[in-house]
Amino acid sequence: MRGTTVAVLACLGVVVAYTPVARAHALLERSVPAGGAVLQRAPADVTLTFTEVPEPSLSSVHVLDSAGREVDRGGAQSIPGQPLELRVPLGPLSNGVYTVTWRTVSRVDGHVTGGAFAFGIGVPPTAAPPPTAASPFPSPLAIASRWALYLGLIGLVGAAWVWAAALETPPAGSHTYPWLVWGLALAGVVGVGAAQATDAGVPIGRLLGTPLGAALWSRFLPIVAAGGALAIGGRGRAGSRRLALAAVGVLAAGSMLADVLAGHAGASSGAWRWANIADQWVHVTAVGVWIGGLAALLVGLGRTPSDAKTTAARRFSAVAGVALGAIALTGVLRAVDEVGRWNALLTTDFGRLVVVKAALLLVLAALGAVNRYRSLPAIRETLRGLRRVGAAELTLAVAVLGITGVLTGLAPPRLLQQAAQAATAIVVNDSDFATSVRVRLEITPGFPGVNRFEARILDYDTGRPITADRVTLRFSQNQRPEIGPSTLTLTRASDGTYQAQGTNLSLDGQWAIVVLVERGRQSTEVPFSVTARVRPEIVRTISAPGQPTLYGIDLPGGRTLDVYLDPDKPGLNEVHATFIDASGGELPIPQQPSVTVAGPGQVPQGLPVRRFGPGHFIADARFGPGAWRLEITATARDGSVLQAAVTVHL
Repeated sequence: MRGTTVAVLACLGVVVAYTPVARAHALLERSVPAGGAVLQRAPADVTLTFTEVPEPSLSSVHVLDSAGREVDRGGAQSIPGQPLELRVPLGPLSNGVYTVTWRTVSRVDGHVTGGAFAFGIGVPPTAAPPPTAASPFPSPLAIASRWALYLGLIGLVGAAWVWAAALETPPAGSHTYPWLVWGLALAGVVGVGAAQATDAGVPIGRLLGTPLGAALWSRFLPIVAAGGALAIGGRGRAGSRRLALAAVGVLAAGSMLADVLAGHAGASSGAWRWANIADQWVHVTAVGVWIGGLAALLVGLGRTPSDAKTTAARRFSAVAGVALGAIALTGVLRAVDEVGRWNALLTTDFGRLVVVKAALLLVLAALGAVNRYRSLPAIRETLRGLRRVGAAELTLAVAVLGITGVLTGLAPPRLLQQAAQAATAIVVNDSDFATSVRVRLEITPGFPGVNRFEARILDYDTGRPITADRVTLRFSQNQRPEIGPSTLTLTRASDGTYQAQGTNLSLDGQWAIVVLVERGRQSTEVPFSVTARVRPEIVRTISAPGQPTLYGIDLPGGRTLDVYLDPDKPGLNEVHATFIDASGGELPIPQQPSVTVAGPGQVPQGLPVRRFGPGHFIADARFGPGAWRLEITATARDGSVLQAAVTVHL
């Protein structure tokens, strides 16, 4: 029994660390034009889609030309029926590179994010910075306000149920404590509003006129009403005080629900939205029952033991055990939805704080076990053990809630990963010749090899989604006629898009993709021209005196390509290329690979290649001083195309 309890508490300590921490952040999910896109004609507007709903009146989007002049007209605009999107119209644009800068305020909880990316018209934006996104660290005011709000609401819920249900009668004369936690909750919600207005750079009056203001009122009014219930109940008899405390608990739980609706669970969409909201609400309410209830219990018990106090402590222990189970279960569900990947625990600020919080919660759970199995049996004789261990629990709980106040202002790793993936995606939009449908095609990550294809098909006039019987992509590469055409059938997803994964973009370069939309006997074709980008190479160099420099290039599937020049000096050289499998052995290549070389400002030239081993090939070339670009392409036995590029310096 004790072993099971310890295991549950250890699991709880890890799980709870994830739960009430993620809040909404309007990070960029995709854009049209996409970052890095090269357009043949100027777009009429720029459309940005975010991971959370932005507040248009507090957000901004600007498009700058290469001289830094704004070329957008009218500022950021919302799109009817598309709350995640902002649109900015453009004036006439000439060929050149244009930079899009954006700054959003989340409509859900007021967090500020921003970033930039570039696209080109007629020219590639090679000199422009890569897409970036930033979510500022929460301000001290935001952290302190969240901390106070959580302490206050948790304290009110705990005092309500312990003093109204666990104790025989509400403790007379102990009015200071409920007013203290009520004041913390009130100050917290006021501070949250002030922090949101400061971060958004607007007066508080303007903020209150937005949906963020409505969210603040929905938290503020129940807290004010709870203060009224405390004032009325404090003047009555024990029965009246009990009813007043019950009302306080309900109002505090209502404010908690309003806070959940204004958080990440409330910002989620789809069939699981209300399940996420219920899960988060149960979690924070259970924390109030456990931690807030412990604080109220210690205040209500005083210092002298009695049979009535023993009964109250045992009642609290039974209910707190149920609350711990609820916290553990809801924490698991929220962790699956929010964290996304285990390595984010050590590679992000969010994850590292979660680890610290988990460690504190493990200690907190251990202290709770000590109180349950040691202090509680001795409560008839003395309250000293319960009070000492309980005070240590509350001290740690206050620290954990402080960390939670920081975490609420940080973007969860799942959203950051989603935004990072979107930055690498290729997004194109066009319509058929008869202008009957619009197709938005997104290709992720846009490198040769395995890609995810997502097509959103809309009616050209109404902009409403179209349900098709069949959607197929046809691929061809005009620059390489020896590569035959291929097709990929997309499957309709729950969000109305059509998706599939395939390796049809097998090489870098320009591809022609035709989206075939079939509806009954009617079929519509929408053509696109897409350039598959060369995947950024991960190259390791090994140098030794008197030896050629060895370049190790990572390939998909844990494979590598080792390249070196012999004698690695200006003049005639042998280019050695050896393919290595994931286990470290030589990877057999059935046919000779393609090897090209290009000096500064030169057109790549193919080199004759001879086989030296199953995966070892040699090509001869004459090199002059300077930087030379080598590109090597081969096909493995499993049909996968292996591409690598490296720059050597002589």
